[in-house]
Amino acid sequence: MPTASAPGAPAGASDAELTRRLPTLGKYFRPLRVPDPVALPRVQELCDIDDPFRGDAAADSLFVEAMQEINTWHAVRNPLYGALWQGAEAERIGGIDRITDLPYIHVNLFKRHALSSIDDDAKALRLTSSGTGGQKTEIGFDAWSIGSAQRMDAWTMKALGLIDVERPANYLVLGHEPDPRLTVGAAHGLNELCDFAPVASAVHALRNTGEGHEFNPTGSVDALLDFAARDEPVRIVGFPALLHAVLERMETMGVPSLDLPAGSLVITGGGWKGQADRSIGRIEFRETIGRRLGIADERIRDCYGSVEHCLPYIECAAHHFHVPVWSRCVVRDVRTLEPVGHGVPGYLQFVSPFITALPAHSILMADLGTLHPPGDCGIATPWFEVHGRAGVRRNRNCAVAAAELLEVR
Repeated sequence: MPTASAPGAPAGASDAELTRRLPTLGKYFRPLRVPDPVALPRVQELCDIDDPFRGDAAADSLFVEAMQEINTWHAVRNPLYGALWQGAEAERIGGIDRITDLPYIHVNLFKRHALSSIDDDAKALRLTSSGTGGQKTEIGFDAWSIGSAQRMDAWTMKALGLIDVERPANYLVLGHEPDPRLTVGAAHGLNELCDFAPVASAVHALRNTGEGHEFNPTGSVDALLDFAARDEPVRIVGFPALLHAVLERMETMGVPSLDLPAGSLVITGGGWKGQADRSIGRIEFRETIGRRLGIADERIRDCYGSVEHCLPYIECAAHHFHVPVWSRCVVRDVRTLEPVGHGVPGYLQFVSPFITALPAHSILMADLGTLHPPGDCGIATPWFEVHGRAGVRRNRNCAVAAAELLEVR
C-alpha cells in the first residue's frame, strides 16, 4: 500500500536507515523474540510483519494460527482464561470469520483483579491506567509484550508518514512531565511520541511540582508563542481536553491565531473522559486547531488504545482508525453482546495475539464504536470509529486523571 512519507523520512527507507538517522528509533526497530519460540512460532511470524495495513488471505490465515497459539498459552497459564476457554469449547478456530466465537474478558475485570499469565520476575515494565484514586489497572508487561507494542507503534507511525528523521521539532506535550516514580500508562506513551522526530525543545503541560503534577495552561500558551517565532516544526502530543483548555486560554488572553511552521503536527489520545461537558465534536475540534494554530487537517491525528490493550490505533489522514494486521475488531450488540455487522454501533472488542503477559488478547472495551469496511483512503484494512464510553457512572482512566487537573488553573 503506498503511503505518504513525512518530510525528512525518505520514502522506502529501511528501519535500520531510519534508526541510523534518528537513534531514538532504535528501541522500536529492533529484533524481538517471543518468550517461547516453540510454543509461539506463528505469533512471532505475525508480529514480525512490518506493514501494519496488509490485508490479504495469507495474513488472515497467519492471524488465526497465531490466535490458536496464544489461546493455548493463556489457557495453560491463567486459570480464569483456562476456564473460559474450556467453557467455550473453542479449541480450534475454523477461520478468520470465527474469531467472534473466542471467549473474551471485559476490560473492567482487569481493574479489579490481577490476571497475569507470567511470573513476577518476568515483568519488565509495570504500568497503571490512572494517576489518582479510583479504579486502577496495574499491569506488568514482559519484554516481548511491551516491545511488540512499541514496535507496532513505530511501524504504524512510519506507514502513516508521521516520522521525521531530519528536522528537530519543538514539542508541547499535553501530559505529565517525566518523573521516575510515575507509572501512568498514558504518560509513558505520550512521552514516547517525542521519539519520532529529533527534539529541539520540549514543554510539558502537566508540570512536575515534586508533590504531583499541576496543569499550566498559561505556560503552554507561552510555549506556543515561542515556538511560532522559531523555524522548527511544532509537535503537539497529548490529551485533547488539555489542548482544548490551552486553546481556550489563548482566547481568554487575547492571543491572536498563530501560524505554526510547516510540518507541524498534532497527535491526541485519551479522549474526553470526565470532561464530557467541555468536549466538542471531532470535526469542530480539528477546525479550531486549524484556525488557532494554522495546522492542516491531515496533520491532526487522534490515537486510540488502553493500558490493557496497548496496541496502537492511529488515525489515517482521512481520520479513520484502521485495524492493523496484528489485530481484529469485533463490535457487539449492547443488549445481547452478539456480534453485529459493519455500520452498526455497539461495544468494541479487540483481538490480538501479541500480548503474552496477560489474557487481554481478546478484550471487550467499555467504549461504543462502529466498524466499517476499507474506505477510499487507500488503506486496505477495515476501520472503526469511537462514539464514547458506555454507561452513566464515571469509569476512571488516564484521561480522567489528567482532565481533573483542569480544575487547577
